[in-house]
Amino acid sequence: MKHLKLRRFIVASFSGYLIWGCSANAWALNLRFRPSVFLQEVYSDNIRLAPKGEEESAWVTAITPGFFVNGQSGRYNLNLNYRLQSIYNAGGDSDIDLNHQLQFNSNYIVSPGRFFVQSRSSISQQNISNTRIVSDNFTGDRSNTSTISTFGIAPTWTPRFGSYANGMARASYDRVSSSEGPLSDTDSFSQNVMLNSGRYFSKVGWRLNFNNRINRNSSGEEIRFQDSNALLRYNLNRKFSLIAQGGYANNDFRSTTGFSRNGFYYNFGGQWRPSQRFSVSAGYGNNSYVTVFISPFQRLQWTTTYRNNDVGTNTGNVWQTNLRYFTPQSVVNLTYNEDTTTVQQVLFEEQIIPFEDEFGEPINDADGNPILFNIALPNLIDDVFVRRRGQLSYSYRTGKSILSANVFTERRTFQESQVKDEVYGIRGTWMWRFMPRTNTFLSSGYQVTDTDFSTDNRFDVAFRVQRSILRQLNGNIEYRYINQNSNSNINSFDENRITLNLMAFF
Repeated sequence: MKHLKLRRFIVASFSGYLIWGCSANAWALNLRFRPSVFLQEVYSDNIRLAPKGEEESAWVTAITPGFFVNGQSGRYNLNLNYRLQSIYNAGGDSDIDLNHQLQFNSNYIVSPGRFFVQSRSSISQQNISNTRIVSDNFTGDRSNTSTISTFGIAPTWTPRFGSYANGMARASYDRVSSSEGPLSDTDSFSQNVMLNSGRYFSKVGWRLNFNNRINRNSSGEEIRFQDSNALLRYNLNRKFSLIAQGGYANNDFRSTTGFSRNGFYYNFGGQWRPSQRFSVSAGYGNNSYVTVFISPFQRLQWTTTYRNNDVGTNTGNVWQTNLRYFTPQSVVNLTYNEDTTTVQQVLFEEQIIPFEDEFGEPINDADGNPILFNIALPNLIDDVFVRRRGQLSYSYRTGKSILSANVFTERRTFQESQVKDEVYGIRGTWMWRFMPRTNTFLSSGYQVTDTDFSTDNRFDVAFRVQRSILRQLNGNIEYRYINQNSNSNINSFDENRITLNLMAFF
């Protein structure tokens, strides 16, 4: 198991230190501790997600004790959600499976405006291969499931040198480990340094950046991403400025696609900013760019950048956009980004248990439903890949309802194996409080996973009714249907599932 127990102990020890040790200096800390236990009884007519004609039905029982911790003070905040999922008869095998699940985030301000420390940790179960997808632990598919553990800590110094310069220096350590499969355990060390000109340089501004990240894999070669750059700005007046940029990219990883090139890069251009609501920046060189920012009113902001790069991890034509529109009742987000990353970095950034909803309000973990796998992840392998991801999401709430919709597409090109895959889909949800103490939840989604090995079309729909039985006791009943069609027979299946849940909080 690759010393999984030891890694869990290390993660738990670091988390405990950060919770109790660091917070000792931040008291009075408003600490909220909420233990819980969830009881689930699941009936599935195809518990192993087998092809037609090979289905087996089964009852599965899960008991999940856990706790939620939230702490707030003037200098410290933390969120921790832990569950120990104990499942009997997963996959109909009459065994008992134990699964640890954790999400931990914290931020400790050591010196206000000068120094702070951020940390995070997670434990989850994910699919090893995206050609054989399951969405939870009840199927008992151990051959394609791995427990992913992550831990990260990032002390950050933000010095100010009078009116001359402002700086930022961050040193980060991240750890990602996998209990099964070909994915290496990875230790990542990052250094980020930035220095900006201060108010003293009102006519001529400047900026210096250095970013370095080294991934040390337990098997395979070391991976390095490194970039150094500088910017010089001359303000002609309040609306126009001239800009010169230059830098050096020095990346080191195996690649057979030619997307990445090391060397010096530069561009010369300027910015036109007639108002705070509109600006255009452009630069010409071996790494050319055009950036447009528009904010016609306060609740809408939209930034789009086009680059033509000869040097760096993403060469050629590169697009980025970020649009956000919000009102008290609705939120719209549109993003598109092209970057180069690793599977370990994607797993580290994964939010297993969300602490906030679409409107930035805290989630109280009152439903107690099982944590689902992210079925849009790439294969868990050691390879750098270019990612092109676009996403559009919309959320709307009334006094009793929350409606959400999400559309996404993601294309990946792996740099060493040259494997390409694409995942795209749509999902909609509706939560309705149709009477006091009673909620309904309707969710449906469609996803296509297109790889070099198979094409899988997946449809699912779920309907749940939840009732607050007592002040600290909730219950719900859920029906879920999944249909997956694939050009590989082993990946084609139908499942009908009914789940009864009781959630007690103390």
